[in-house]
Amino acid sequence: MDHRPASTRTQRLLLWLGTLAVIGAISGASWLMINGTIPLSVFGRGSIPTAEQCPSSTQQPVVPERVRISVFNTTNSAGLAQEVAEDLRDRRFRVAEVDNDYFADTGFAGIIRVGDRGLRQAYTLQQHIPGSMVDFDDRDDYRVDLILGSEFSAQDMEEAGDLQMVPGLLRCATD
Repeated sequence: MDHRPASTRTQRLLLWLGTLAVIGAISGASWLMINGTIPLSVFGRGSIPTAEQCPSSTQQPVVPERVRISVFNTTNSAGLAQEVAEDLRDRRFRVAEVDNDYFADTGFAGIIRVGDRGLRQAYTLQQHIPGSMVDFDDRDDYRVDLILGSEFSAQDMEEAGDLQMVPGLLRCATD
């Protein structure tokens, strides 16, 4: 027999019911995000960039040693960012960070995120990642982020391994 006052039992019951309701709400919202009903862009992450503000000037490539890259995996392929980072290190790029990221739309090969000062670095990396697009943010240094999407192909990257670096234009959207 329980000798606690009824108000304590009621408080405990309400606490348990509230906890279960919160867990249910979080689980439901998570399922809706995984399902695609609620886009992750609601939370401030990006989507595939457009070509509206792509620089039209010709970019001169730089040596890979001058390109500092952070590699992020948005796919379900475990270890993809680490594999790509190792390949980039073999090509003498400076890999600063390797991690996972969350992106609203993963239907792309790669997005190279850079600020205005890193256009040449982005162009150099883009030559090694076929099908990648460049997206701009407000950073004021030369750092470059490589965000890997579900259309990324290590085979395409291997075929681009022995390329001749020549000046060219950035690609800011899929063609």
